[in-house]
Amino acid sequence: MKRWLLVLLVACSGPSSSPHGGAETVRLVKVGKRDVRDRVLLTGELKAASALDMAVPRTDSWQLSIRWLVEDGTTVKAGDKLVEFDNSAFTKELDQKKLNLRDAETALHGAEALGRIDIASKQTELDQAKLALAKATLKADVPADLLAGRDSQERQLEKRRSEIAVKKAEDALASAKQQQALDLKVKQIELDKAKRGIEAAEKTIAELVVTAPRDGVAVIDDHPWEGRKFHTGDTVQPGMTIVTLPDTNAPMQVQADLSDVDDGRAAVAMAGTCTLDAYPTEPIACTVKDLTPVARIEGTKSLRRAFAVTLSLAATKEKMRPGMSVKVELARPAVPALVVPRGALVPKVEGPGFTPGPGVNKQPQVRLSDGSLRDVTVGPCDAQGCAIEKGISEGEVVRL
Repeated sequence: MKRWLLVLLVACSGPSSSPHGGAETVRLVKVGKRDVRDRVLLTGELKAASALDMAVPRTDSWQLSIRWLVEDGTTVKAGDKLVEFDNSAFTKELDQKKLNLRDAETALHGAEALGRIDIASKQTELDQAKLALAKATLKADVPADLLAGRDSQERQLEKRRSEIAVKKAEDALASAKQQQALDLKVKQIELDKAKRGIEAAEKTIAELVVTAPRDGVAVIDDHPWEGRKFHTGDTVQPGMTIVTLPDTNAPMQVQADLSDVDDGRAAVAMAGTCTLDAYPTEPIACTVKDLTPVARIEGTKSLRRAFAVTLSLAATKEKMRPGMSVKVELARPAVPALVVPRGALVPKVEGPGFTPGPGVNKQPQVRLSDGSLRDVTVGPCDAQGCAIEKGISEGEVVRL
């Protein structure tokens, strides 16, 4: 059999025309079975397993603009400024609240002054009513037998009228005091409200400058919609993480994306190797730690979706820094299959908006020894060949 295959290879290995005008070497290979070790290749970046997130503060406004942002990868000390948001709207609001405070203070002082005047007036009326009552009482106390009957009755009536006037003046004074106390309470509430408004505005303005709570390396986070890192001028919403301070003493991990077309090719606990692009000769063993169940959109302008994959590293080295790019290679279990070399396959030609023309293959095909093409169903592939699930049999000869 080997001799027959050698003769066939020699007979078919003569030069043939190439699409590029040169000579093309033709080889014939018999299809056989072997194990296919499929690999899953991902790209990602280093992330710290533990980090402090510096998020957009909660304010009355649902949108804020980044006025200043620390440079990505900057080493910072505790208290250093990391990000500053535009506070012009809040500063303007603070000025208005300070005017409201002065108005509230003026209103309170005015109410106090007017209340004192009104109470003094009511007190004077009461004093006059009491004086009139005292006079009427003296006159009414004169014995009736010393006066004419009509005069005695009028004096008693005058005393009664004076007592009523005193009671009325006392009620007016008490009502004025009660009204003043109520007015002052309302004005004090308005004043306290104005003070609290100023305190809240000042607190908000202070929170718009985010500082580092501890020493570390500032890492700018990715914009959730734009597919890039945040930068000065971006409009953000409360709760968004802008900067993180990774804990460099904690283990590092890799955050990667698995395209939705590769759904099912990766799973939790799958092992592989992670290689930093900066250190290509030092691969590190890694394991899939977490895999999101739903693919998310990669940016607002992209139709692609991907699953977020988190991988734990077997070791964390001192030279590792968050944000470093990583190449991930995950090994899938070996699958026994009928294998055709990659060179014998003619890939499927298609794409978004592609319309196959005459003579263009619409599905993967394999080139047979006589040069003809046959439709096949391709399974997992490795570096040398691909498993054929349907379309060819063991022992057939294919042309490379």
